[in-house]
Amino acid sequence: MSIIVKNEGNSNIPPLEPGVYQGIATQIIDLGIQENSMFGKQQRKGMIIWNILGETIKVNDEELPRVISKEYTLSLAEKSTLRKDLEAWRGKIFSKEELEGFDLKNVLNVPCQLQLIQKEGNNGQIYTNIASIMSMPKGVKIEPAKDTFIFDTYDPNTWINYDKIANWIKEKIKKAINLQETQLDLYIKEYEELKKEQEGKQEENIKETTDETKKELPF
Repeated sequence: MSIIVKNEGNSNIPPLEPGVYQGIATQIIDLGIQENSMFGKQQRKGMIIWNILGETIKVNDEELPRVISKEYTLSLAEKSTLRKDLEAWRGKIFSKEELEGFDLKNVLNVPCQLQLIQKEGNNGQIYTNIASIMSMPKGVKIEPAKDTFIFDTYDPNTWINYDKIANWIKEKIKKAINLQETQLDLYIKEYEELKKEQEGKQEENIKETTDETKKELPF
């Protein structure tokens, strides 16, 4: 199954300043079917992540692109936020045929303009949010991004990309109620067991190296 939509952060990183930025979609992540306890609904959720062009951040001495994300209900209903944003991004409204099924993979590696604003969270921390999305100015050419990917809870061929997903987003995915139906729960269990095993071996290797170094010291 594709991520078809139909008509029916790290606190140590300083927030981006408000303004209009150019971005390119690098990750399309299906969060699965989530329980909306406030409205008593079950809705398929998803997330789009953009690289902010020309903006980088240094993490562990590695220069990485700044990114920003937005979570959506995966619906193209008339009043849905996803439909509004996609139409503004594309610069045209959806045709009747497209409303019957639009695959989100079509926006992967597609550039746009992002209007960013800052808001204060309940914890007093300042967050940068996407206020609106716009199509690129006519004639502007943007180089395609590298390392783009799609993760679809219904498509086992994309599950290998689970390892590339940020931990806080993984936690959202693990709350999805369709994990058992798709058997993604088994994949995640095996993945976490393997990661734990690998981390244990790394700790053991570090300890052995430290012990050997101590033996070589002349005091």
